[in-house]
Amino acid sequence: MADAARPRRRHLALPASRFIGREGELVAIAELLRRGERLVTLWGPAGMGKTRLALELASRWAEAHAGEAVWVCELTACRDLRAVCGAVARGIGAQVAAGRREATLVERIGRALATEGPALLVLDNLEQVIEQAAPALDAWVRAAPELRFLATSRERTRLTGEISYELGPLGLPAEGSTERSAAVALFLDRAAAHRASAPPPPPGDEHLADVAALVRRLEGIPLAIELAAAREGVLGVRGLLARLGSRLDLLAGAARGREARQATLRSAIEWSWDLLDDRERRALACCSAFHGPFTLAAAAAVLAEPDAAAIDRIEALRDKSLLRAAPPRSDGATRFALYEVVRELAAEKLAERGEREAAIERHAAFYLAAGEAAAADFERRGALDALNRIAGDLEELLAVAEGALAVATAPRAGSEAAAERALRALCAIEPVLSTRGPFGAQLELLDRALAAAEALAADPRVVARALGARGRARRLRGQVEAALEDLERARAQAAALGAGALLSGILADLGVLHHGRRDMERARDHYAQALALHRALGDRRAEGRVLGNLGALHHDERREGEAAAYYEQAIAIAAEIGDGRMEGIFSTNAGLLEQERGAPAQARRRYERAAAILGEVGDLRLLAITLGNLGALHHEEGRLADARACHGRAVGLLREVGDRRSEGIALCRLGAALASVGEVEEARRAIEPAERLLAQLGDEPDVELARVASGFVDLALAQAARRAGRGEEAAAHAGEARRRIARAREGSPSSASRSDDVRLLLRILERSLAALGGLPEARAEGELLLTEGARFVRPPGGGWHDLRERHAARRLLHALAEQQRSAPGRGLSLAALKEAGWPGERILPDAAANRIYVAMNQLRKLGMKPWLRRDAEGYSLDPALPVHYVAVEPAAGGGGESRGGETGEGGGERR
Repeated sequence: MADAARPRRRHLALPASRFIGREGELVAIAELLRRGERLVTLWGPAGMGKTRLALELASRWAEAHAGEAVWVCELTACRDLRAVCGAVARGIGAQVAAGRREATLVERIGRALATEGPALLVLDNLEQVIEQAAPALDAWVRAAPELRFLATSRERTRLTGEISYELGPLGLPAEGSTERSAAVALFLDRAAAHRASAPPPPPGDEHLADVAALVRRLEGIPLAIELAAAREGVLGVRGLLARLGSRLDLLAGAARGREARQATLRSAIEWSWDLLDDRERRALACCSAFHGPFTLAAAAAVLAEPDAAAIDRIEALRDKSLLRAAPPRSDGATRFALYEVVRELAAEKLAERGEREAAIERHAAFYLAAGEAAAADFERRGALDALNRIAGDLEELLAVAEGALAVATAPRAGSEAAAERALRALCAIEPVLSTRGPFGAQLELLDRALAAAEALAADPRVVARALGARGRARRLRGQVEAALEDLERARAQAAALGAGALLSGILADLGVLHHGRRDMERARDHYAQALALHRALGDRRAEGRVLGNLGALHHDERREGEAAAYYEQAIAIAAEIGDGRMEGIFSTNAGLLEQERGAPAQARRRYERAAAILGEVGDLRLLAITLGNLGALHHEEGRLADARACHGRAVGLLREVGDRRSEGIALCRLGAALASVGEVEEARRAIEPAERLLAQLGDEPDVELARVASGFVDLALAQAARRAGRGEEAAAHAGEARRRIARAREGSPSSASRSDDVRLLLRILERSLAALGGLPEARAEGELLLTEGARFVRPPGGGWHDLRERHAARRLLHALAEQQRSAPGRGLSLAALKEAGWPGERILPDAAANRIYVAMNQLRKLGMKPWLRRDAEGYSLDPALPVHYVAVEPAAGGGGESRGGETGEGGGERR
């Protein structure tokens, strides 16, 4: 043990700059040392701040452990074991004679360390001598049992007992956020220090948003952020953002007082490059062909090496911090990635080696083969795993398309093959972009690739497939005429080539397009042609798709029985082949049909199953549409908070994927729900842009939908005016809502007859107006109308009654109404009614029966006598009675009994 009276030697030199962030890492590493770990290696790529973190930890350790020695030994200049021994000896103040053999030096330093007792030795920048120094470090750890070692390195030592702590980027703000994350705080601090007397940038969220974008582009790498901050005073944050195409050159020569290896990003990464052997350098250079995370199989293909050799190269690069582990994906495969600054340098080295074109060719061949196989699998089975495989390779396939387009548009050899490659890549990714979006990205690339391919007379089969893809993308973007032109050209080419499978799919697409245009005869004809071809080819998935679309066509023609039969056939085929996406689509459609037929419970079950399936599949567009239908059902049933939540989520998803028409419809529904809870201005902010958007797309029933949605604003204004006693104003607003309803129903065919979206909002609006007395009572005289929770009730042919203080009667009526809607004709037992009317109370059976009888008499006196049924099962409502909820509450005392207290509930004992 060391002499307690001897002063504890320390060799600490902290930088002048403030330490920012990394508090969690400091705590974690200190805890490792406190619990007795002997060797901790802080490892990670160039520029992550390993040295700065180690120095800060050493300083805090010295303050917290005043009786212990703390040393920091800088090993950057060391190139062999003798130099390492010399640096350590100087650092700890040991006298070690020069000229000794290396083994003797290691042994003497070990004895010197053993005399120090508890202490911390930091060995900074170990990577360049790790092979030579690792055995010496192992000997020192064993020789000095009370000593703790903290090493910083770009590579782990792999010694027995080593605890490796990988240091990643600083915390980054979320996309679009202006939060002051660790990365943002570091930039602001260093920029202020460099700016000195220069005027500061304008304060506020806009500047913070720019800084957040910059540090995200710099991937949270501290060295990159500090070097960028040094130039902020000259270029400004936006100037830095504009010049980030070449990070290595932009962030060169930006800081003084640093070691040469850290003065620029280039020098920091070159330092790591120089430590590789030639096979590792070639592997890193070839990995620059990747644009995102990649698997070991992809690496083997791009490196053109056997799997075992490729694994060795990738493992070596990972151990040297030149590759990072990428987050796992659904397929479970291990993936690796390069930081962009490393990729940029590696790409330069690949070009210098003369291997760039060959590596890019191998990269494209691998991802095209994988993408086309997955796309064919998805087309055949509609399987989630196939869709996920494409999604996993999406970034690489987009890079293949972009790279091929760059060749195809240049006048040189290989342009025709490059154009075909671009089209093949874009067709391979279509299943992901058409289900998860964004649609716009694919459209722009397809335009460029088709223009190049047609100019170069590329393979007509590839062109026909791409025309079909662009037609589908254009239809989803609302470009109906352009979509029709593409699909017709694709149909003609597929027919001329005798490509039956391609032709049958395009015919189905044409059916969908004409269906959307309300040209039912053409849609029916194309569906019939497609169905015949699908059956001849034995394509069950395609057959199911067309049967479901025929169901939708009959649905729109108000032939509900035929529609239901087609939907069930399509759902059965989807279940048979395991196509969740198709099952989700037609379950949603069947739910909408059930809702229109007055079976809300069945509709809800359909929607909820469809949403679960589509959420699992990851089809954000169809999930949003399903959520919109579920939200509309909630609105119709008076569940306004649930309706608003569903519509809000649907709008967000549709904006994400870029389906403009569906977004407009969702905004209309959201606006109607907002108006129904009295948020008039919020409702207008949703409906007005929706009306402009739908008007641009030019579909009249959709435009009418926006006008009907505005009727809910009129209704809300009428309700507010009525409550304030402004009768004339209330009548004027209600009259405007009536005019909107009349307009939607006029004409032959009317917008209401042509659009189920319009019909749905009309139903809700009419019933809500009936609650205000805004429509003739005959419109809803055969229906039982309720507000949410049966707070108000209007029996068929009667007026409104306020049940807000008739608690038991209200609860019983609500229970009977829900039972009638979910299981018409099936009664509720006395036990079920007791629990509904007096939840949680312990009541004797006879007393409960008495209370139920009294409450039912109250309901009979309110006009429910013709509709209440009593049988052996219990009580029920007449199964022929339509039950509907309305979104507004009438004024108290408006046309029926005023509220009164509960009576007749006292008989019977409570246990």
